[in-house]
Amino acid sequence: MKKTPPITDEDIQLFRDAVSGAKPLPQDSHLPERPKRRPKKAVTLANSSPDSHLFYFSDLYEGVFPDSGALSFAQPGEDPHLPKRLKRGEFQPAVVLDLHGLTQEKAKEELAGLLAYCQQEHLNCACIVHGKGLGILARRVPNWLVQHPNVRAFHTAPTEWGRDGALLVLLKTPQ
Repeated sequence: MKKTPPITDEDIQLFRDAVSGAKPLPQDSHLPERPKRRPKKAVTLANSSPDSHLFYFSDLYEGVFPDSGALSFAQPGEDPHLPKRLKRGEFQPAVVLDLHGLTQEKAKEELAGLLAYCQQEHLNCACIVHGKGLGILARRVPNWLVQHPNVRAFHTAPTEWGRDGALLVLLKTPQ
């Protein structure tokens, strides 16, 4: 790297002579106008009624998961290493669903809608943020996912996607 020579007194005087007649610019009080945002459109599913995909989820079903640590699941017949691949970040979620603050019923509807949307758009990986809180949704969401036929596997999300408050889900996509 080249070292810059030090500034001499002659250089300083040359600069002062060059800017001697400059006047400060007045500050505008006019703020630039913000572009108007278009309202977000709700995602509509083709040929689907809102409750048509809820039959997969029973609140009576209880899966067997560890009380602490990472949640990990692979559907029978799927590669048993899929959850580990999700954990390592080999799959990046194309869509994120945040269930914070939702009731169980609303969360179930949103989850069903997300799974139908992923199927419609041919998306194979999603992140579902259920949060920690009281742990109600943290216990319910895995039980609902196990029941859905398009869920291949899921695992507790890596740190960048929410860790213990989220799940990465790998889905079947139509051929």
